Amino acid sequence: MRSSLRNPLALIVILSLTTISMADDFNAILFGHSVEIYGKTEETMHLDGKPTITDGRLTIDEIALVGRIPTLIGNSFSGGASCEGSPFVVSFPSNSSPRIDGPIEGTDCTLVTHKVEDTVITFSIAPSAGRVGKAWVWTPSAGLTEGPSVEMEPDMAILREHTIKHPSELFSYGEVSRAISDLLGTDLKGYRETLDGTGSGKFVGDDYVGTACAPHMRPSGGNSFRIRERASHLCGLETGSKEDRGPATSA
Repeated sequence: MRSSLRNPLALIVILSLTTISMADDFNAILFGHSVEIYGKTEETMHLDGKPTITDGRLTIDEIALVGRIPTLIGNSFSGGASCEGSPFVVSFPSNSSPRIDGPIEGTDCTLVTHKVEDTVITFSIAPSAGRVGKAWVWTPSAGLTEGPSVEMEPDMAILREHTIKHPSELFSYGEVSRAISDLLGTDLKGYRETLDGTGSGKFVGDDYVGTACAPHMRPSGGNSFRIRERASHLCGLETGSKEDRGPATSA
């Protein structure tokens, strides 16, 4: 578990969190309130002895002061190893009971990052091949509110500069994106969804070879891509599962 120091007043609490994280269960007095996380098949967070969030696994990831309100940022995990958590916020107003906002709905096992500022916490999902980007804003007064979606912006340089890391980035390159769309036809939607899962890739000479699988998909059920690039022109695209992958298809 990582902790971030936002105010010297939180130092003792942060040191306590770091020590407690070594155990399976979580038990601490934070800002005058009892915070416990424990369970066998599932974990439940208890605030002042009362059960609140229950999921497969719960974490406390960061402590911060937002608008002078002590705040915990955590994640709720319900999926497998390839499924990211859904963030939640626990705030401790001085004149009222602790408040829980979240876990955020609609994250679909996707990585959600967050940024803490003086009066706001921003949670975001980066746009990619198979989805638009999303953002949520948390404030002490309004709690969590969803912001506008963000479309993926084309980047014509990523293929030429050999900077692609994840196969979903192929859709940032206009010429490659169009070739993939033409080749896959009605199968495009399924491939785009798969590309948002766990994946990796590398360049072998001028060829880019990448694999990806959707969350909860068995390893052999993923899709692979091979892009051949010569003099900035797309020469071929290979797609398919490990079982049925054949020769590269011209595009």
